[in-house]
Amino acid sequence: MKKLYKNYIYTILLAGSVFIFSILFSCTLDKNQNNNFLSIEVNEGDTLWEIAEKYEDADLTKKEFIGWIEEHNEVSADSIKPGQVIVIPVNNEKLVQNLASQQ
Repeated sequence: MKKLYKNYIYTILLAGSVFIFSILFSCTLDKNQNNNFLSIEVNEGDTLWEIAEKYEDADLTKKEFIGWIEEHNEVSADSIKPGQVIVIPVNNEKLVQNLASQQ
């Protein structure tokens, strides 16, 4: 058993290191992706349907928009509360350009 352990210790350490770094990298990647999207605070009486109508994006239907919000924020449409901050699938840069062109 010791001989087998000695022969494969470097392989085991390499595999463990790759596993740990891949987990850390994936966590960092998820945080960076959410920075590209708009974070909003839910107001009293807001529903995901109303939010989808307000920030409507041509790339997504309202159902897809709501599904994206539920999946990425780990909420359901009937469980959002006033004061809660959620990420919506609206690109920050695109929103600024749209607002500027409307003025």
